[in-house]
Amino acid sequence: MRIPRTLRFRLTLWYCSALTLVMLLAGLLIYGIVQHRLLRHHDEPLRAMAVAVQHILNEEEDCHTLTPSQTETLNQLGRLILFHDVEGEHQVFYQSPDAQIPATAPTMNTLGWENVPSPRYETLENQGMPWRVLSWPYRARSGRRGVIRLLQDLGDIQETLKKLRYTLLLLIPAGIACSALGGFWLSGKALAPIDRITRMARAIEASSLDQRLPHPGVEDEIGRLVETLNRMIERLEQSFGAMKRFTADASHELRNPLAIMRNTLDVVLEKPRTADEQQGALESLGEDVDRLRKIVEDLLLLARADTGRLVMEKETVRLDSLAQALTEAYQPRAQERALSLDVEVSGPAEVCGDERWLYQLLSNLLDNALQFTPSGGRVMVAVCTLPETVRLLVRDTGPGVPEDSLERIFERFYQTDPSQTQKHGAGLGLAITAWIAESHGGRITVANNLGGGACFTVELPAQRTGGHP
Repeated sequence: MRIPRTLRFRLTLWYCSALTLVMLLAGLLIYGIVQHRLLRHHDEPLRAMAVAVQHILNEEEDCHTLTPSQTETLNQLGRLILFHDVEGEHQVFYQSPDAQIPATAPTMNTLGWENVPSPRYETLENQGMPWRVLSWPYRARSGRRGVIRLLQDLGDIQETLKKLRYTLLLLIPAGIACSALGGFWLSGKALAPIDRITRMARAIEASSLDQRLPHPGVEDEIGRLVETLNRMIERLEQSFGAMKRFTADASHELRNPLAIMRNTLDVVLEKPRTADEQQGALESLGEDVDRLRKIVEDLLLLARADTGRLVMEKETVRLDSLAQALTEAYQPRAQERALSLDVEVSGPAEVCGDERWLYQLLSNLLDNALQFTPSGGRVMVAVCTLPETVRLLVRDTGPGVPEDSLERIFERFYQTDPSQTQKHGAGLGLAITAWIAESHGGRITVANNLGGGACFTVELPAQRTGGHP
């Protein structure tokens, strides 16, 4: 038979186990206390009797031979045995009539007949009969040493303890059984909201991630669990939405170059073409292939970045030197479009990063600025060092960014003007730039200049003394 592995069963089992241990310890404690108190109840009369016997013995100089008056008084006290040493051996010089019954002889032999240094209580059992024995040392007026031994039947105590044992043996299992049923019911009531949440969570699928679990209205463990699950579902919804948009945009961006290439091939194959016409078609196909290759490379780059498989080999990088070198490399392209490309640096600007990716970051920003700045315009790169960060700015005098696109411009495949996709690319460059900045512990923002154009700002942690960021 399989043991249930539900939380409800385990809680009930732990509760019953703990309760069983507590009740057993409580039962043993109660039994011990009652037994101790009952024995003390018998011990007090024995002690009083021992004091009375000693007082009687002290009426004479020596108690070796008792007077008739002493014997008569001792006969009225109860089970009593008196013995002392005579030439190194014990000698019983008095034994009360009640102590002469055969059942007491084995008890006396068990205790022994040696003198005791101090009063001693003992509990003995003989032939099923329990006895409480007090051995009380005494010294006669003549100096003779002896022992007063008193016996008392504990039959009434045994009967009381027997009833107590039966009562505990009945109450403890009954209490455990009732507690198990109550614990099972209470754990079911306590875990019912979790079962309800589990059923509702199972009903939420990828197609219904807009649903949320109802909050119980109480800020307890269940409430915190519901809040955590709702936040997780919200993140899943965002991730699924981003994945759907990414898949749709990627398929769209890949489909356009492929469609253009297909159309070009169809036109070339439709009828014989001259060598110049074929050359032009092949050049057009080459451009489309380059554009398609660029899209695929950017997609693979972002996919590897999402999975954390791109490793940054960080070292100290002079961002001011990098900006100057890259600006100089872009001068021919700027001159082709009659653009002014300048760079301003306020001094050494060191950051801890991967020079290859920082080069890619600035290159993407320059590509974007040169593409959208009309002829006769200006693009400026500036690098300055702040107390905690290094700031890189790329300004242009182009049309700027529409206000409704400022917050989305770093999203993948986002285009402020979708009709310009073939001309300006698939919209992955700024997404890659944002990823590079975040991977270096920085951030990138965009704003429109007051006089027109856009300004992209990248802030990276400055390199501190000692070579660590």
